[in-house]
Amino acid sequence: MPQPPSPFLGLQHIGLKVHDIEAALDFYVGKLGFTITEIHPPGRVPGVDFGLAFLRCTALHHDVSLFFWRRWECPAPEVNTMQRPGPGMHHIALQVASRRELEAWERHLTRLGVEIVWARAIHSPTHPEGDGLWGENHAFYISDPSGNCIEIFCDMALFDPARNEVYSGWFRDRLTRDGHDPNSASPPKPWKEDYSFLEEKR
Repeated sequence: MPQPPSPFLGLQHIGLKVHDIEAALDFYVGKLGFTITEIHPPGRVPGVDFGLAFLRCTALHHDVSLFFWRRWECPAPEVNTMQRPGPGMHHIALQVASRRELEAWERHLTRLGVEIVWARAIHSPTHPEGDGLWGENHAFYISDPSGNCIEIFCDMALFDPARNEVYSGWFRDRLTRDGHDPNSASPPKPWKEDYSFLEEKR
């Protein structure tokens, strides 16, 4: 297989469709603390029927771009992206520095009346408090007014690409940070390539 010309520097911004830009700005700016870089309403550019709001939480021009239409042209979704079957986005993720900050964000959003659509958990099959899922991080999930789900997380595992596994030292340091004996659990076993599940659809 041909190799790509260079590795990507990272995953930088997300573009989201919203049904109500006023409600979206209240959520992302008023509740999540994003800063508006610029907003352009629909119809400013010939042939372009959508408007754009650029928001940031870093020094870059934008970290989130909100695509919107005139309110009567775009109905509200019936379910959020995590509940919606079929292809498409499941969620985006916003990182905080620590478990303490994660818990503070959960309290803050609850006070503001934001629904927690997936309660705070540790995604891990081996952590003593783990929920049995994969991913190796602490997280909870909310939804914006247009049903776009957002994970707020911390402590994403450091990964050793040469060994295809979570760094053992990182895993044991996290156990200590979480108040557990560093030897009370082991990192998840490395994933072994197995695509047999694809045969189920044939």
